[in-house]
Amino acid sequence: MSLAAPIGPAVLARTAIVDALRTVAGLNVYATAPDSPVAFDAFPRWAVTNYVGGRLSSLAVHEYDAIVVLPAGYEPDTVAQGDSLLDLVASALLDVGEVQAADPISLTFQAGSAVPALRVRIVPHLNSQNVR
Repeated sequence: MSLAAPIGPAVLARTAIVDALRTVAGLNVYATAPDSPVAFDAFPRWAVTNYVGGRLSSLAVHEYDAIVVLPAGYEPDTVAQGDSLLDLVASALLDVGEVQAADPISLTFQAGSAVPALRVRIVPHLNSQNVR
């Protein structure tokens, strides 16, 4: 079974987030999580979609997490890199939507090893014309 190429606000939002992350110097940006993430890899991850509206229609409000993998190992280096990247990433994402929160996380991928990362929650603008 083949599905048609995806279209719509979710695709536009992901693309806009990727484009915004690409403006931050030093990041290796992907549309989805890379197979073997390393420090400074960045990608959007869909978090939740809320449907709002009345009886006649619903509007999908997508929320994404912009993830930036930090260097693992010596904690002071990890903290310093996270501190220096946080405002740069959040500022870049402001052009795409409302930046709601950021927090440090530990990501676990298929290989089973955890890596430190920044997670920045963003709600892209509803009007796709406002998305870059």
